[in-house]
Amino acid sequence: MEIIGIIIAVLIIIVFLKLLGILFHAGVWVIALPFKIIGAVIGVIITLIVLVPLGVFGALASIIIIPFALIIPLAPFLLVGLGIWLLVRKNG
Repeated sequence: MEIIGIIIAVLIIIVFLKLLGILFHAGVWVIALPFKIIGAVIGVIITLIVLVPLGVFGALASIIIIPFALIIPLAPFLLVGLGIWLLVRKNG
């Protein structure tokens, strides 16, 4: 009979500790929630201040660089044409 009493006491202690842990976890979550919200807001602000201008700069740089990237494969033909033009032009 004592073993049943001990088992019931242990189960009551386990349930009490589990409920205490759940209560503590909920309390910590409620305390930490404003800090999580502030962190999210700061993250969004940093994203808007840093990443958006970097994206715009990258887009503008690619608009400027892409024509050069397309001309580079034509460079040998342009150089040969320039050389021929220098050879056949009249010097004053």
